[in-house]
Amino acid sequence: MTDSTTPRLRVEPATGDRWTDLEELFPASGFNGCWCQYWLLGAQYHRRPHAENRDALREQLGSGSAGLLAYLDNRPVGWARLSPRSELPWLARRFGRLDVSEPDVWSLPCFVVASNARRQGVMTALIGHATAWARATGAVLEAYPIDDAAPGATRNRFTGVLKAFERQGFSVVDRLSDDRPVVQYRG
Repeated sequence: MTDSTTPRLRVEPATGDRWTDLEELFPASGFNGCWCQYWLLGAQYHRRPHAENRDALREQLGSGSAGLLAYLDNRPVGWARLSPRSELPWLARRFGRLDVSEPDVWSLPCFVVASNARRQGVMTALIGHATAWARATGAVLEAYPIDDAAPGATRNRFTGVLKAFERQGFSVVDRLSDDRPVVQYRG
């Protein structure tokens, strides 16, 4: 799917045959070696070799429910995890008061954008692709962005920014803290 506002930007499902694109993207983004394992393992991802995290993500791509890749001029520039919330065990433990009783919710909990592609609509395109998919399938999407307007908001924005989700039709349904809303999009 090509984002209509930026024809050079397109988003595709992350599949096993796109693995080399992720291997190119993650180091180019200045990431910390998590290979998008935080919401599965919590801080444990820090305690194991980065290669184990990398191998885990590669295996997850094979399952078909790992995420989305954004391309700018055919170069990989963005990643978003898009997984059933039930496949992210650390999420419920990290946010103990999060109501996880609703089945079949899909989570969009983190993003990686190449440092040379920031402020070019990559995160917006990834969110937009996920919402289009949710409309087509009737899925409920959930995310946990940072509300950067909240006093003392963390500067760690790997979960996205509230305004970007609101522009795509997500609504705040709860707050885990002053700077951490829970947003949902119902397709």
